Amino acid sequence: MLLPGDPDRVPLLAKMMDHVADFGRRREFSIVTGTYHGRPLTLCSSGIGGPSTEIALVELARLGVRRVIRIGGMSALVRDIEPGSYLCVTKALGATAVATLYGNPAIAAPGMADALSDAAATLGMPARRGPVASTDSYYFGQDRPVAGDRTTGGGEQLCRFRDQGALGVEMETETVLAVSARLGLSAGALLGAHGNRVTDAWLDEYEATQRNLLPIAGLALHNLDRKDPS
Repeated sequence: MLLPGDPDRVPLLAKMMDHVADFGRRREFSIVTGTYHGRPLTLCSSGIGGPSTEIALVELARLGVRRVIRIGGMSALVRDIEPGSYLCVTKALGATAVATLYGNPAIAAPGMADALSDAAATLGMPARRGPVASTDSYYFGQDRPVAGDRTTGGGEQLCRFRDQGALGVEMETETVLAVSARLGLSAGALLGAHGNRVTDAWLDEYEATQRNLLPIAGLALHNLDRKDPS
């Protein structure tokens, strides 16, 4: 099971699959099932942030999902992660509201980050392993301007995340990992860097980066299923 944030990315990735059944869209949730390279695969969007992501995870767990990978975008927080490359998340830092309520460490399931990293290497795509920071806030929590030319915090939020060891920042991974731990799901995250907040380098368009998430995560799931078919 792959969990992108943006519902518009579900039909984008579904074009790369076979035997697709579209179950439609309700609010931020778009879901399809099908096969990828002959193997069953389901895509469901989570929407933005923790609350809608929690809803998706709980409902999917009730339907029998046991392994889930968040796929999405992030801003890199260190100079050497270039836009268009990937982060195979080992853990999520932060204090997002839903993750805090669940009270579980936001750590990727054993073997998940390695499986994603190995899959990226097999496919010749640049990727590294490491922590990501999650925040409930798109503007203040990521030091983006909120009024006129006035910035929020002068970079203090992102500096704090970097000091904690985060390699990127986004909004859903901590919830995915913390909620999945409570639900007994095996969870991980694969994030494409849409930009770099240190170098201020950004992708002009990131459809290719998003499309590449499917082959990497799809291969990782296949390899994990071969090791643990239960």
